[in-house]
Amino acid sequence: MLKNLKSLFIVDDTEEETQKTSEPKKNAETKSADDNPASTIPPPVPKSVPSSSSSIGAIDTKIVEKLLQAIEKNNLEGFDYLEYKKSLKALEKMPMDEATKYRSAFATASTMGVTLDKLLQTVDFYVGVLDKENEQFLGAFKSQFDDKVSGREREIAQFESIIKEKSEQIKKLTEEISKHQQQITELKAKVEESNSKINKTQNDFKMSYDHLKSQFEEDIIKMKQYLK
Repeated sequence: MLKNLKSLFIVDDTEEETQKTSEPKKNAETKSADDNPASTIPPPVPKSVPSSSSSIGAIDTKIVEKLLQAIEKNNLEGFDYLEYKKSLKALEKMPMDEATKYRSAFATASTMGVTLDKLLQTVDFYVGVLDKENEQFLGAFKSQFDDKVSGREREIAQFESIIKEKSEQIKKLTEEISKHQQQITELKAKVEESNSKINKTQNDFKMSYDHLKSQFEEDIIKMKQYLK
């Protein structure tokens, strides 16, 4: 059943081209379109739609299949919109304009007691099935969005705050390190100056001490020599 539904709503590019070439002349189509607004109904969903950006979105065959599975699961008994769609599909390659196809399919349905109101009611029912699937998807989407996008965005904001705080700490520590390095440079200069002064004082003291002591020793020698 799913395969049949797919054939109603998903068409190959080659099949679509065949449809176009089998259509009557453009002027006949235009005349029929003017006579019946049904000719403005959109064509079946193609397998894919080219997209210049992945964020724009594209028709996904797997998603379409999932939605059709929901339609299949809720298929109404008797001749309804889906059976009418099959009748239209069967007329696809017939050499007639779109309005005639819709009328021919409806004529077949009418023999089974189907009215336009019934067809429209069943279309609304299946649209309701799709809407329910959409609601479920939006709920799951919101949950995933909160988990994988919003939650991670909050983490990003937290990390950015931490980085900012630590960057300020690093800046402060860098300034303190620079200040301490300057203090070290100044202290080293003072140490070198003090060390130089102390060494000079020590050397001066030694020279003065040696000078005086040598005089004392010299006098001792001379006193012993001359005063005996």
